[in-house]
Amino acid sequence: MKKLIRTAFFMGILLLAKTSYAQYTPQKEAKLQVEAEEGPMLFKFEPDYLAAVETRRSEILLMRAMIDSLDISEGKRQKLIRDLYKNNSSKKLNKILLANNKFEE
Repeated sequence: MKKLIRTAFFMGILLLAKTSYAQYTPQKEAKLQVEAEEGPMLFKFEPDYLAAVETRRSEILLMRAMIDSLDISEGKRQKLIRDLYKNNSSKKLNKILLANNKFEE
């Protein structure tokens, strides 16, 4: 008798788990479908996020090209590049880039 009760109990738990998973699956699919149509929630609150990231990347690449073209030691170059990625408008970076920009024709 105990074995029958135990088996019925585990079958009941299994049934409850299956029904709860069956309810969760359509909700998950609907959420993914809505996200695919509208895009991630981040774009709802900050629509220009990708444009800002892309401009930041292009600025970093331009500044890095400028740093690489300078005639400075490798250690100083690495410090400037590290400073560029951490803080775009640092005093050291501005000082070096403004001091060494000589335009010749």
